[in-house]
Amino acid sequence: MPKRKLQSLSLREKLQLISVYESGKTREEVCAEFNVPKSTLCRIIQSKHKIESQCSEGQGKLKRVRLSEYPELELCLLTWVKQLRNKNVPVSGPMIKEKAQDFARRLDIHNFCSSNGWMEGFNKRNDIVFKAICGESNAVDVNKCSQWIEDLPLLLRNYSADDILNADETGLFYNCLPDKTFTLKGESCHGGKLSKERITILLGANMSGTEKLPILLIGKSKSPRCFKGVKTLPVNYQNNEKAWMTSIIFSDWLRNLNQEMKAQKRKILMFVDNCTAHNNMPELSHIKLVYLPAYTTSKLQPMDQGIIDNFKIYYRKEVVRHVIKSTEDNQCPQIDVLQAMRFARKAWFSVTKTTIANCFKKSGFKSEVTEAESLQPTFQDFINVDDGLIVSGELNESDIVHAFSSSSFSNEEDDEMSAEVNLVKISKHEAVKALETLHSYFEMSSIGDPSIFDKIYNIEKHLMADTSKRQTKMTDFYN
Repeated sequence: MPKRKLQSLSLREKLQLISVYESGKTREEVCAEFNVPKSTLCRIIQSKHKIESQCSEGQGKLKRVRLSEYPELELCLLTWVKQLRNKNVPVSGPMIKEKAQDFARRLDIHNFCSSNGWMEGFNKRNDIVFKAICGESNAVDVNKCSQWIEDLPLLLRNYSADDILNADETGLFYNCLPDKTFTLKGESCHGGKLSKERITILLGANMSGTEKLPILLIGKSKSPRCFKGVKTLPVNYQNNEKAWMTSIIFSDWLRNLNQEMKAQKRKILMFVDNCTAHNNMPELSHIKLVYLPAYTTSKLQPMDQGIIDNFKIYYRKEVVRHVIKSTEDNQCPQIDVLQAMRFARKAWFSVTKTTIANCFKKSGFKSEVTEAESLQPTFQDFINVDDGLIVSGELNESDIVHAFSSSSFSNEEDDEMSAEVNLVKISKHEAVKALETLHSYFEMSSIGDPSIFDKIYNIEKHLMADTSKRQTKMTDFYN
């Protein structure tokens, strides 16, 4: 009897094997189809979660996973490399070897040598390649994107579209008025240097578009003056001195979401990018976290395919309406953090199920795609004025070593706006005025359920639709 030829399966093939086995086929049938012995099949099935995690990191083609002798050191080093590349800083082999020695000293690892052999293994284990740098922008790896999309159905196989979610942060110049757009046009806003008044907003939604997670807004001040007297904020609020997302804030957000999923008896699959603020997250019982491959989020992350942009369109429209209304009432248009919360919640409410589902499909998930409505160029500049705004902080060497990112909280009041909250006066439409008064009433009440605001927006939506007059478009104010 001829000796059986050993079959070496890639991680992607192992994931396909698991999928076939879970479909109901017997072990004998699976072994025959993939030409593997039963002992190998058992080992693959037992390693299911590990294989899924490795495939989600873009390692589907690998047949052999190389283990590291110094996993903590390599995790620190990989985080450091990612941070430099996110800033478009070239990273060379000698730089990596020197930094490896530095991390070894910090971790009290003795007899470590960052040799050429170790360097080669580190690059293979972490899918690092050295390329000539052309221009200043990070290039999207088309091959990695294609491989990810090919592996994606296997990662999604045990989840319904309602339980597959994506969450991402975006920076926002919350009180940027339309006339300031022309000053900012053509200038880079990386890091938010053009405005001291920025916030970070975390948005999340599921693949079917049927569920939008509550907004998390991150500001600078712990107790803005505009919050005085308010007992129920329109959205969830956190703060730190830079208004950035941090690992502490993100882990707290995940834990709260996990409790909600547990109460609903749901288990969800959450896709996020691999920025430093998302690293070192706790194990969660009802949320499986999947990181998108590095430098591919502009193509693979649903939020970046139009959901965030659509949200900002509606937010800027609220800003324009506010400016027009203030002008008609002979008032100076001002926007504080509380007003920004109102605009943000209403804008998120306005993003449709179809838009969200379309953006998921554009990223490789399954849905229908329709073309977005075109906008006038000047209004598009206004919408995109804060694109590229940094939303998470960089870890220093000590932070990386301890896998900990601290959040600095300020007890000072927000000095951006000195005025306290006042009800906005509307002179023309009594119905709209009543809705705004109702909105303010619930803000001042301990209702405990902010979804009441969405019901107000829904009433307003029907109210504004019930008119025979031609509605003015936001782009009309830019012609």
